[in-house]
Amino acid sequence: MTTAIASPSIASRASNLSAASTGQPPRIDPLESARVQTLRGIACLLLVAFHSIGSSSTSGLHVPDSSVYRHFTNLFVHIRMPLFTFLSGLVYAYRPLRPDHVLEFSGKKLQRLGVPLIVASTVLYTLHLVTDHRGPPASQIWTIYVFPYWHLWFVQALLLVFVAVITFEWLGALSTFRQFLLVFALSLMLYGGGLFQGHDILGLNNATYLLPFFLSGLAAHRYRDVLQTPRALTLTLVCLMWSQGWHSYIVWTRTLTPIDPVAHRSALNLLIGISASLSALQLLPRLRLMEQIGGSSYPIYLYHPVFVAAGLSIVGGRLPLPTSLLFVGACALGIMGPMLLEKAAPRIPLGPLLLEGSTRGRPQKRAAALALPAEVKPAA
Repeated sequence: MTTAIASPSIASRASNLSAASTGQPPRIDPLESARVQTLRGIACLLLVAFHSIGSSSTSGLHVPDSSVYRHFTNLFVHIRMPLFTFLSGLVYAYRPLRPDHVLEFSGKKLQRLGVPLIVASTVLYTLHLVTDHRGPPASQIWTIYVFPYWHLWFVQALLLVFVAVITFEWLGALSTFRQFLLVFALSLMLYGGGLFQGHDILGLNNATYLLPFFLSGLAAHRYRDVLQTPRALTLTLVCLMWSQGWHSYIVWTRTLTPIDPVAHRSALNLLIGISASLSALQLLPRLRLMEQIGGSSYPIYLYHPVFVAAGLSIVGGRLPLPTSLLFVGACALGIMGPMLLEKAAPRIPLGPLLLEGSTRGRPQKRAAALALPAEVKPAA
């Protein structure tokens, strides 16, 4: 068994080619699976840190835009969301759609994403209503399910991404690398074209932002003999060092407001997200703690703002603690709170289904967990 994803053995290549000829996806490398969970965990930390710091100087820790905390969130703004979207595409490629199971696959994805989205939206709206937080009136509660609602916009947009991918698969448009490149080129046009800008229904504009990163993750596994070679890795690292290096220089030498990556798209931002994801997939060492956190990435994404806000409100509002301690405490609550919810869910009727769209036990869920999410659009 190979231990270096960047240079698979001859046996691994033969296995992948044989699998491709029979219509089955290439085998899943155990080390790569561990790296996926580790990457999820790291992205979760970046996500929770973003909400703990706040999307503006009037939320979270209430830090000014000139603070090191704001520099930190802006520094990784083009990695958080792209990384989790990339991982979603990678995990999909492990168990892709089979032509004769379109309806079954679609139903499972709708359950996996749609049910928790509806539940989390309702819970968040209720909490906002109770705490007099700004939001639509009760007579317009339907809007939270049709239009992007706070950080849950990502799940809504990912549903549309899966609609697009299912369509591409059904048409056979992703069956060869050359055909994939044509589809990827189309996704780049949608990413930068602004065709759906201002059209927020079902998160359509947000979905065009996610699509290239999802397709990149899919290709990283399906066409690994092209994208996970030593030469490709070298090129990827050069792209990452140049793009992220330039972005880092801008962040650290200027006072910037929170960057909204969905609204401010560019080729540089796209390059950062894809190159960082590809490089980390091949080079990141296993980190057990991050793997454990990554295994709970979905509930962490859905409910971490509730625990972060509660911690900052209760503790920060009563105790004159240093900003650094408030930050660490809020991050810890944002991670541990949803993980405790996940552990408690099986004890509640329909708990796993309502929490994360799963009807299976925890061990099975671990093996096929959905890669979610990362960057949160500056709105919470």
